[in-house]
Amino acid sequence: MFDWFKRIRTGARKFALPPREERAARNTGEVNLKPYTPDAKAFLGQLAYLQLSQFEILTSELKYSPNTQYKAELGEAAAKSFEKYRSIAKKIAAQGIDPTDAMDPFVERIEMFHSRTNGLDWYESVIKVYLVSGLLDDFYRRLAVGLDPLLRADVEKALSDKKFEQFAKRVLLESMQKDPTLGSRLALWGRRLMGDVLLELRAAFDNRKLAGVAKSKKLTLEEERAVNLASYSKLEPLITELIGAHTVRMDALGLTA
Repeated sequence: MFDWFKRIRTGARKFALPPREERAARNTGEVNLKPYTPDAKAFLGQLAYLQLSQFEILTSELKYSPNTQYKAELGEAAAKSFEKYRSIAKKIAAQGIDPTDAMDPFVERIEMFHSRTNGLDWYESVIKVYLVSGLLDDFYRRLAVGLDPLLRADVEKALSDKKFEQFAKRVLLESMQKDPTLGSRLALWGRRLMGDVLLELRAAFDNRKLAGVAKSKKLTLEEERAVNLASYSKLEPLITELIGAHTVRMDALGLTA
């Protein structure tokens, strides 16, 4: 799996992607995600908990802010993050579903993701949320294609807020100017985060559904491996696109992705 991550990362160094080398085993076409969009409850439940957990991370970092100005601005950005969560939770409730019931199945997975990607300090936490929320918001906007059009529009609107992104870019650039050693550490951390985010977004899909294999069919270990590889191949153009967007975010900070 990690060889796969490395292989597609190499082709995504620039967001304006050049033509990729011809390999028969690769899928280079556009990914139609509509057949693979989860039902509204599952889609909104995991998205809501991702936004709620982001709010939790930001508020927990307030006390570690390097100065009062950054603390105040981070507090405002955290409030915007909570508004995104609340907007999505309202959409869940409008479906006649308790938001906590929709989120509960995804809590353990998302908490495990955050435990693997804890930053060592305030700066690593800020760049983590900047990169991770950017990638996952991109991904869920794409995955929303299979939702009811009105619900899809509401999701896209909820994910359109850039308050935290603007704050993160400015304070990280200011901080790296003051401490030149900070940039190399954050570049390494940003590259490490990429693999963990890809694992998280892969978890939003059903491998068998992607590969066109019935859930009830019994598979050998070799057949299961083939199903996984087929699903990875189908998603490769989407992953390449998302990595390209990640590279743009890193470039905005003067960091190498």
